[in-house]
Amino acid sequence: MNNYNEIHHPTFADFLLIRPNAVRHLPHSIECGSHWRTYGSSSGWSSDIRYSALGEHFERKHFYLDIPVHDTNMLGAGLTTEERKEFTEAFSQTSMSSMHASLQSHCFDRTTVYRVIDFTPCKVPTVCLSISECRSQIDNCFYPIRDTCGCSAHTTIDNAVLGALKETLERQFLLRFWLTKTCPGRIEFNEACNTLTGSASLALFQELKKSGDLCMLDLTDERFPGSCILLCYGNRDDNAQVKFCAGMAYADTSRAALEKSIVELWQTFRFMQSIDSEHEIKNTLQDPYLKHFLCCNHYDTYEEISNSLKPIERMDKNRPTAKPTTRNLFKIIRELKLNGYLYLSSTPHAASNLYLCKYFSPNLFLHMDNARHLNIKNTYSTPFFDEIIDSQVARMVPFP
Repeated sequence: MNNYNEIHHPTFADFLLIRPNAVRHLPHSIECGSHWRTYGSSSGWSSDIRYSALGEHFERKHFYLDIPVHDTNMLGAGLTTEERKEFTEAFSQTSMSSMHASLQSHCFDRTTVYRVIDFTPCKVPTVCLSISECRSQIDNCFYPIRDTCGCSAHTTIDNAVLGALKETLERQFLLRFWLTKTCPGRIEFNEACNTLTGSASLALFQELKKSGDLCMLDLTDERFPGSCILLCYGNRDDNAQVKFCAGMAYADTSRAALEKSIVELWQTFRFMQSIDSEHEIKNTLQDPYLKHFLCCNHYDTYEEISNSLKPIERMDKNRPTAKPTTRNLFKIIRELKLNGYLYLSSTPHAASNLYLCKYFSPNLFLHMDNARHLNIKNTYSTPFFDEIIDSQVARMVPFP
């Protein structure tokens, strides 16, 4: 069923495409978006997916189009000496080689955010928040690559903040894995099936296994609670539309992370089945991350990810046992000195507000394109920096 709004309204999507499942073991799917090419999608077995899809759409719309500029000033104005130093070290790695402007004397467009360390307000370069190019080309040259990493939208502030924290952290775990080819462990298929006993995702998981190969990797950083799982699908058949696909999730338990990663993979799998990949790769308007992922649609990509991995020695006795709640994640982030900033905003939505949040830090990887203009050297990467493989740095992680 397709719903189209002829009159645009900022609190509604311009179109909503509802795709009920045709067989019981496949999830329902919903896609929505606007004429500004901001889209959202979700899959699952309940009506809640409508809210997830709309939330993703409004999240993209806000971070592409609606990030405010609150002042124009030098980088260090209102920041501590340490904060200015952290941004300087990050921008020295992210800036374009042709950048000749002085970082300390340049006046950035800036937006109000809140420090993770104590929630006091300050202003940081808007270019760290807006996915679209900013009005200052010099700002864009200091930080040319931007994405949705760490962005979240929810009907409560706490869940919006939690979503942003978990989104950022799962991407840190993924980049650590990709750059070092190490991970805490591999999950076998039968073990995963036992974990999924009674889950709606189990039948879909088994169907994916029938049509190709599956690799489940535990990417959880042992310093953090919860479970982060990367699920990869590979198909050797040269005639298959999808030869490589992936899904990832960071959740309270390995069961919840596995369930969500299956649905995340299915969303991408379904999208890849329905498009002309060659056309999308040539499309100059298409998202560069998606284009890169489509270029990696080969079984060789699956083999590269699933083979030649070094295990990370587990220290389960010291692992946090608490759930990855907002409070617990803030505590660990502060202890590890990964302090950064929270951007918060809200917009009217249905009968309440929709809260939008982004968590980012110059002490973490600032975006996901490790092959271009990334602050590879940061506080988070310091413990494993010497293990980073140069050939891995040269190629962007194949993840949608």
